Amino acid sequence: MGFWGSSYGISFPNPKPPNNVPWVDCRYISAYSVGMNMYVLKPMAILMVVLAFAGCQHGKAKVVGETKTDPAVEALRAKLGVSQQTLLPELTAHTPGEWGATPHGAVLLKWAREADAVKDIPETTYTLYRRFRVAGERPPYEGPYFEKRQLLTRAVLSAWVEPTEERLNRVNDLLWNICEETTWVVPAHEKKTAGNIDLFASETAADLAHVLALLGDKLKDEVRARVREEVNRRVLDPYLRHAREYSWGLGRNNWTGVCAGSIGQTFLLMEDDPERLAQGLTYVIEQLDNFIAHAFEEDGGCLEGIGYWNYGLIHFVGFAEMLRDRTKGAIDLMANPKLGAIARYPLVAYLGNGLYASFADAHEHSSVRPFLAARFAERHGASGLLGLVSGGTDWRLSTALRDLAWWSGEKPDEPVLEDVFLPHSGIARFSAPPFVLAIKAGHNDEPHNHNDVGSFVLAAGGQVYLCDPGGGLYDASYFGPKRYDNVFANSYGHSVPRIGGALQSPGKAHCGTIERTGDKGVRLRFEKAYDVPGLVEASRTAALESDALIFEDQFTFSGDGKPVEEVFLTWQRVEASGNIARVITDAGVLEIVASQGTFTLERLEDACKANHKSEVLTRIALALPQGSSAAVRFEMRYRPL
Repeated sequence: MGFWGSSYGISFPNPKPPNNVPWVDCRYISAYSVGMNMYVLKPMAILMVVLAFAGCQHGKAKVVGETKTDPAVEALRAKLGVSQQTLLPELTAHTPGEWGATPHGAVLLKWAREADAVKDIPETTYTLYRRFRVAGERPPYEGPYFEKRQLLTRAVLSAWVEPTEERLNRVNDLLWNICEETTWVVPAHEKKTAGNIDLFASETAADLAHVLALLGDKLKDEVRARVREEVNRRVLDPYLRHAREYSWGLGRNNWTGVCAGSIGQTFLLMEDDPERLAQGLTYVIEQLDNFIAHAFEEDGGCLEGIGYWNYGLIHFVGFAEMLRDRTKGAIDLMANPKLGAIARYPLVAYLGNGLYASFADAHEHSSVRPFLAARFAERHGASGLLGLVSGGTDWRLSTALRDLAWWSGEKPDEPVLEDVFLPHSGIARFSAPPFVLAIKAGHNDEPHNHNDVGSFVLAAGGQVYLCDPGGGLYDASYFGPKRYDNVFANSYGHSVPRIGGALQSPGKAHCGTIERTGDKGVRLRFEKAYDVPGLVEASRTAALESDALIFEDQFTFSGDGKPVEEVFLTWQRVEASGNIARVITDAGVLEIVASQGTFTLERLEDACKANHKSEVLTRIALALPQGSSAAVRFEMRYRPL
């Protein structure tokens, strides 16, 4: 394997990116048309590394000896200038007290001060850390880990508005305690690879950097020095050594936005060495270009779902706007035109009444982060997002501050649901009151994948009647080889057929197609989702009519054929008799009439309990007779109570 040399005499492996991965997307960086030329290390490279670390101060690797400089890094360094980063320019519009008196600021400050009664700092012990290795459990350690960080955010906000000695001491204690943690990487992400940085180590570093920038010299000098030392040792220094080794750098999912975006913010707020700053941000920009290129489909779809759309983008947008401010507009990652389509994805997944299509590991109940909605409305005209916001409190100080500074605190009426068809994402959503239908094709190797080609969500009267159950319990097995033993990830727990007794198979080759048929209809082909010998065709046509949703499924086999079991999933109460099933809520009844067969009901109580669900899924099944072909028509009508 070849090696690349950095301007710090530190060697990097040279993994080849996919052919279609741009290392730096120069269209969105003014005058940033420089090649990413790196240089082969000299024979004295190992000695240079030793000397570099011998000259460390506070964990910083100093430049030692004669080195060659990457033109891209130099170009970025020139744009960064020598001025220090302003945390959020908008915060200077008011004093902390004035911010606390705004309507949203008052809510935020009340939330912050409610933590005053909590005196103890949560313990993140060895025994709790090792529960993941022993039993695959994440909450025992992650519970106190995130509670501690939330307490820090609340203490910082309180001390910012009212910097009393008691409040500042609380911040000092929490900062010191977090610095005392053996690792900021949570046990589920523990790796033995050099320089391992996960989502939450990145976010911790970014939030500590925000604390120092917000409170400054009000904090104890030795606490601030300790924070800087630990952030450098745990995040910035390893990142400079291993940036191009991280799998998350290629941009396949939210990890790239979270990690690179958080690290970029940390560099901007804490790094005072111009060369280290420029080198680190060069890597960050490369990775965030990958994130926008590959974590989202060409039509803006986020196959991970609404929750991960929020998660990756809060850090991307936070960094991008900090960088735009620092470079006086010379580098504007938010100018990427693809972000216009990405910004509108929540409007695609939205079902009304605070409900979302819960494909993959998403959940029915969600919202859009206020500052994301505000900034996407301003930069890309996605004003409909403002009707989807909620909250304004968050364990992340970085998010709470941006919500305060960028969002007015007002929420307009929720957006009108328009019909949407995303061919690249394989998703369609149609609305014809009282119905809203979201349906997908896709493939079975999507980020946070479920084996769910052909699945759909049907809402009526502001409630979900036929569901996609969303994410299962996050534990070791759910992200390991046994993932598809879990009904929340396999097709047994989704509204798709079981064919010849077989469930859908994982992998990108197990896929479906989707085409539009009329104004409010689609046709899906999904036989490739199954490893069933002799299965020639499996198709599903869905159409919203004036008062009904019509499903028509067809199956064709070579030879004698296979038995087919049709399935619908719901969290609601169900009654079934013959070819009629009724899904019942306090608001109304969805009646499903099949053209043949008899419905049976199975309550998945054990699976729901094992996945810590407070409700129970019911599997509504209907068997079709075995033959070389089979077809069934379902008519679904809603009656409000």
